[in-house]
Amino acid sequence: MTALTTTHVPLKRMNSSMLVFELDRETRRLMPTGHGSVTAAATMASFLHREQTRFVRGDLPRVPYIEHPLRVALRLLRWGVADADLIAAALLHDIVEDCSQELLALYGHTGEEPLACLERLYGHRVARFVDAVTNPTDGTPYDEHIAQLASTDSPALLIKASDLKDNAGSIRHQLGHGQDARLYRMLLKYLPAVEVVAKGLRGSLRCLTGQACTLAAVADMESLVRSLSALSAEHGID
Repeated sequence: MTALTTTHVPLKRMNSSMLVFELDRETRRLMPTGHGSVTAAATMASFLHREQTRFVRGDLPRVPYIEHPLRVALRLLRWGVADADLIAAALLHDIVEDCSQELLALYGHTGEEPLACLERLYGHRVARFVDAVTNPTDGTPYDEHIAQLASTDSPALLIKASDLKDNAGSIRHQLGHGQDARLYRMLLKYLPAVEVVAKGLRGSLRCLTGQACTLAAVADMESLVRSLSALSAEHGID
């Protein structure tokens, strides 16, 4: 019997089931001692995002939102990340922004904040990584938030790079399906962010296992900068 070599299948072509099986297979292979925490994070993220879908794109079908954090986590694995806390944080990276009320209703203690809840459930490092990539609620502009993250050597910058690759990398394929004005705004927002993240990765970040995953992330970010720049020129956006 011939098995599908899923490592060669683009993440965007995988449905939810394929993404889950791939995550399970790769975490068992690359970090067997961290498999339990990654599975727990994936299970919680799947449940809390269960009623959410990616935004409507004209005639394109709705897809479960959980596909996004699954791809963000799997892209880290494909880059060579073998840090279970970082993979768990990638799976949970949108929980505070999108699901904090239900998180606290189901798992929180009285008076507990969302990040404190995640820290109690998954540990300090996971909560710190999620906090680093969560958009601030204190009025800090998005570009300033990205610049602050990129100026550190936090491994969370890899999560943000994968997140941008997934969000910004899909803009070209979403244009022409009824939400172009929104996508143009996303393009204006994401292109400078990708440039800043690429620079930050080149300048300081080192993975626990060496530089291989950083170099893979930089290559993807630089490719994305070229793609978004070409798309901006094509549509007269500056």
